[in-house]
Amino acid sequence: MSRENNIPVYKAFIILLFLSTIIPKPAYTEEAKAVRFGVLSIAQPSRIYEKWQPFADYMSKQTGRPVEIVVPRGFAKMKNTIAEGGVDFFYINSHVFYLLKKEGRASAVAQMKNISGKITSVSEIFVKKESGIKNALDLKGKKIAFVSPMGAGGYLAPRAYLYQIGLKSGVESEEVFTKNLSNSIHGVLLGDYDAASMCGVNYKLMSKKIETGELEVIAVSDEYPENVIGVRSNLSVDIISQIRNKLLAMKQDPEGQAILEQMKSMKISEFVGYDSSVEKITESMLVSGQFKP
Repeated sequence: MSRENNIPVYKAFIILLFLSTIIPKPAYTEEAKAVRFGVLSIAQPSRIYEKWQPFADYMSKQTGRPVEIVVPRGFAKMKNTIAEGGVDFFYINSHVFYLLKKEGRASAVAQMKNISGKITSVSEIFVKKESGIKNALDLKGKKIAFVSPMGAGGYLAPRAYLYQIGLKSGVESEEVFTKNLSNSIHGVLLGDYDAASMCGVNYKLMSKKIETGELEVIAVSDEYPENVIGVRSNLSVDIISQIRNKLLAMKQDPEGQAILEQMKSMKISEFVGYDSSVEKITESMLVSGQFKP
């Protein structure tokens, strides 16, 4: 074929290329978009992905939508990510959820039932047996380690308990935050802290990994609500319904049961319907612990 005969073909290619840049491409349907699942945790991101990827894969298969894990670090980052639409549904503690709901940013679709079979837990305060500290009032003037300032079992519940018995934590005692369960336990064992507190279920799980024979629990908080699966407030109603239905059906599905079995290391036994009455517990603890609004 001559060079002259190639010219019309070349011109046609150029025209098609030009048109492809100016003609709007069809938008992806909502069903084809990835659904982003946020996890608010004190664990390292690599650990979070490792623990939650099977769940994300399961939800992707069940909903027919790609589910991507997002790991905002800290309450402020999670709040901003939700506001910007960077996450669609998320796993957070009851304290953080309460604050997000109060701001109109989130609603709940399910709550976690822990491996003790309850939707509530307690926080335990522990010390070294040889410390001479016999009860929580003995912690006046002492250094107490909490897990995170935004934690439910790691701070909200134990601080509320201390205020209720007459110890103004942070005023009459020093507060430190370890951001790690093992750091809290090791810190008490090494004498870095006089006491530490964490969720009682987590303490039991950690005792299987770390020798805690030198420690003893001296106080137990009131019950607080367990973690929540929430959704951003402006998410599609259809997607919210689909996520809720698949979560609540996991226990009845053999494949879902296998995923839940793996999640026991995170103290999760299953997801159940959300009971908004538990928010009164969180509200009461915020008042008791004299947390700032």
